[in-house]
Amino acid sequence: MGYRKNKGSSAPGFQELVNQDLKNKSYRPVYVLAGEDTHRMEGVIEKIRKDALGESGSAFNYHVLQGDQVDVGRILQMALSLPMLGGVQLIWVKNIDRCLSDKESQEAMEKYLAKPVPESILILTAEKVDKRKKWVKVCQAEGFLFDFAPPTGDALVQWILKAAKMENLPLTREQAQLLCDLVGSDLLSLKGEIAKLALLAEDKGGSITTEEVGRVIMDQAALEGYEITSSLGPGRAGQVLKTWFRLSEWGKTAYEIAPLLVSRVRKGQILAAGRRQNMADRDIAALSGQNPYGLRYLEPMARAMGADGLSRNLRAALQCERRLKGSPLKPDIIIEKLIFDLCEDRAD
Repeated sequence: MGYRKNKGSSAPGFQELVNQDLKNKSYRPVYVLAGEDTHRMEGVIEKIRKDALGESGSAFNYHVLQGDQVDVGRILQMALSLPMLGGVQLIWVKNIDRCLSDKESQEAMEKYLAKPVPESILILTAEKVDKRKKWVKVCQAEGFLFDFAPPTGDALVQWILKAAKMENLPLTREQAQLLCDLVGSDLLSLKGEIAKLALLAEDKGGSITTEEVGRVIMDQAALEGYEITSSLGPGRAGQVLKTWFRLSEWGKTAYEIAPLLVSRVRKGQILAAGRRQNMADRDIAALSGQNPYGLRYLEPMARAMGADGLSRNLRAALQCERRLKGSPLKPDIIIEKLIFDLCEDRAD
């Protein structure tokens, strides 16, 4: 095998995976990605998907399963089967810890880990895995286990500076630290703030002051709620709720947020329909009333929800708006239920 096994007591993390596997495009048969840094975790999985399968292979050989809705037998059956049309297949199992709770399932996984199928890339993700379990120890010894704890301290500041550079936003270290203080360590929220600051900097000729950074972040309640819609997707209820609670504290109401969610899902539906009909981006953007560049922010949500999920979620969002006008329930409860509905994980 071309990968490096881990001989230390702690698992390598995001940067080691990038430097070793993503840089060389040489992928292991199994990955266990454990931690709360779901933003970078999903970015790594998307990179592996594109490199290993290409766009044409994704339709047949990319499978996403939910650990609380599938048993280990089905997972291993898929991993042991050959991919369609040759090449490799990618199987992503979310919340793997939920289907490895008994001895029998763990032993079945250990047996597979001893001789994984090279034509399958099995990616297992969870917020936390028990390193005392034998199957986890096997993964660590074989170099399959990676720790995706969110960056903190100086590492978080460096991440902000790097993300800002990718958006052509010239941030100083002081401004990056201010972002940490005002937004926190959630990478998805930080990415949204950086995108907005980059637009502001472009309008002002390429740079912004520290005072402007603070004002933009603290004026979130007056903005369109971009961050709550950009987080939408299966399994992201916690992130969206966190943003909703923050916006609510700053004065945003359920009556303001509901139309944003409806609009986001409707645009995702238009994008998905346009993709199925091979429409050009500019035509799809014209139908949904946005800039073609903005479609890239809709793409992950549309792909994750799928056509059926988008239709179901649009109905849920429209029902939420109706409930806000006539239900005896508190508006906050109605919007929180909608968030859970929009971010519900469903097995393939």
